[in-house]
Amino acid sequence: MHRNLDLVSLRTLIAVAETGGMTRAANLLHMTQSAVSMQMKRLEEQLSVQLLRRDGRKVVATIEGDRLISYARRLLDINNEAVRSLSESLYDASITCGVSDDIVHPFMPQILGGLRDTYPRLGLNIELDFSYFLRRGLKNGVYDVILTTELSPAEGGEALVKRPLVWMTKTGGVCWKRRPLPVALSHNCMFRKPAIEALDKANIAWIDVTQSMNDTSALVSSAADIGVRAEMEGSSYHVLEEIGHNDELPELPAYSVVMYFSPGLNREIADEFANVARRVFSSDW
Repeated sequence: MHRNLDLVSLRTLIAVAETGGMTRAANLLHMTQSAVSMQMKRLEEQLSVQLLRRDGRKVVATIEGDRLISYARRLLDINNEAVRSLSESLYDASITCGVSDDIVHPFMPQILGGLRDTYPRLGLNIELDFSYFLRRGLKNGVYDVILTTELSPAEGGEALVKRPLVWMTKTGGVCWKRRPLPVALSHNCMFRKPAIEALDKANIAWIDVTQSMNDTSALVSSAADIGVRAEMEGSSYHVLEEIGHNDELPELPAYSVVMYFSPGLNREIADEFANVARRVFSSDW
């Protein structure tokens, strides 16, 4: 049979042991002396063990009582922590940041760390999506700030950095030598159109090896040396590397990382986010 400990009785037990008497514990807990005595009697009967004994004019804990008090302190600490977690807000403010997944690493961890230096209680929710959907989400109020990859900023956007696109595949991969060239870019990827246009202009036959709207499957294909993909120069993918193709593949255009803010975002937070983002992208790319 399960026996559930009552937190009120445990708190009373601690008070009796710390004050050395039922009356003093009652005064501390704003209870009557008889109520304290009744709780201790009921607790001892429940556990079938003596928890308190009289030592001269004082009431002290028995060995078993001391053992229970050690557990009781931890149980009460957990109880108090649980109550605080529900009654106290974890953050002073929260923002939702939409990010194109090709620039998440290593930049977003550094932006988050930089923001925490100034706003230690700022909640930052990061969501990944394609640039087109991020801009639409910002317009519809889904995001407070977005970081996209685009040829050039649209109205309201700030270009943080501009880098050429490069061809990438598995480290040491050879799929880029095949013809038709296997291409692993999802149909929603911002870099698909310029990559395909560059191949067509260079009269290089190509095939789509992903047939997917999801870029994760395209990344897997590239990591398996099944297809090449276009990424911004310096992108951090541990299993991929830029292809040294000796001009056998066409040159690709440069793209910008663009930052947009919702008009409703707190101006101070927006300014700090912008400052941190500018610093991270200018120094680490």
